[in-house]
Amino acid sequence: MKRLRGALLAALLAGCGKLTTTPDGVAYLEIVSPATLTLDVGATLQFAARALDGNGEPVDVEITWRTPDTTISVDATGLVTGLSAGAGRVQAALGDNPRLVSDFIALTVKAPPAAAGWRR
Repeated sequence: MKRLRGALLAALLAGCGKLTTTPDGVAYLEIVSPATLTLDVGATLQFAARALDGNGEPVDVEITWRTPDTTISVDATGLVTGLSAGAGRVQAALGDNPRLVSDFIALTVKAPPAAAGWRR
């Protein structure tokens, strides 16, 4: 999969000509999602992101995480926690006052299974 991602990145860069960059030299954010985008209430998923320049080289800048939804929370490292059942979205941004943001990544939070009751 990494080779495919590298090939797609190379094709994107070749086809874009001159990419617009931020004052920090960032052209885009690369997001690494977990294998599944479904989690149970109380469970976590780890996301990762890195800023890349127009040549696809990493740029050392702060990346923050955010969500507009109450079904999940996300911390500074990209760790998402399911809070309540429903749909949620997470997004990476460049710094506190973002000049560049990723697309939203949609998640599904599932309610925990009902506990089996006692039977006599």
